Amino acid sequence: MKRTVKIGGRVVEYTLISSSARTNLLLQALPEGRIRLYAPAGLPLREADRLVRARIEWIDEMHRRIEGETPARAAFDPAKGILLEGRRVPVEIVRGAANRAALKNGVIRMTTTFDSEAEQLEQLRRFLIRRALERIREELERWAPTVGRPYGRVAIREQRTRWGSCSSRGNLNFNWKLILAPPEALTYVVIHELCHLKDFNHSPRFWAEVRARMPEYEAWKKWLHTHGKELTFPPAPVE
Repeated sequence: MKRTVKIGGRVVEYTLISSSARTNLLLQALPEGRIRLYAPAGLPLREADRLVRARIEWIDEMHRRIEGETPARAAFDPAKGILLEGRRVPVEIVRGAANRAALKNGVIRMTTTFDSEAEQLEQLRRFLIRRALERIREELERWAPTVGRPYGRVAIREQRTRWGSCSSRGNLNFNWKLILAPPEALTYVVIHELCHLKDFNHSPRFWAEVRARMPEYEAWKKWLHTHGKELTFPPAPVE
């Protein structure tokens, strides 16, 4: 099925292939600017469109590499690892009959059915997104009672310029790449968004609410401003 989505001033076309046999999503950037998304049957079309929008930077990068416009990134070295909660964690990749990943004894152990590096990295990205949601929910449970206001839906996004946001309805969005940052940075963003449930602004009263829960919040606010661009995935090569 051919689909089109609007992203900024662009109209992007992709092919959606649904299958009752699939349990996971697979997004491919192909030669000649083509895009293909494999998805389980029953996935809402709006969710398929959202995924393509969220991954457009990755898609564009893959197309540039295919066309030879930019040098290819150095091959991912699992032994050198990826950022996870502020530190480098090695990745152990083994072939298996199922796709799963877990952090055990300081190593991300990933079993995969995929052969290509791109597919393995996508599987690793999905693991990080799941872990980000787990950690964010833990921090929400810890800090929401101190704010005393109920929050609504919690969503994990791949936002370009924001670490988090709070809607007027109390829905909370968080950037999954917070899982790459030190835990204190993630905690700061969670507290920040929860405090917006009381003060939907950045007034002195709002910042006082944040400070009451995290006196050192300014250091982590500054850390994200200074180091946020270093929280990249796929990971940059390590010399």
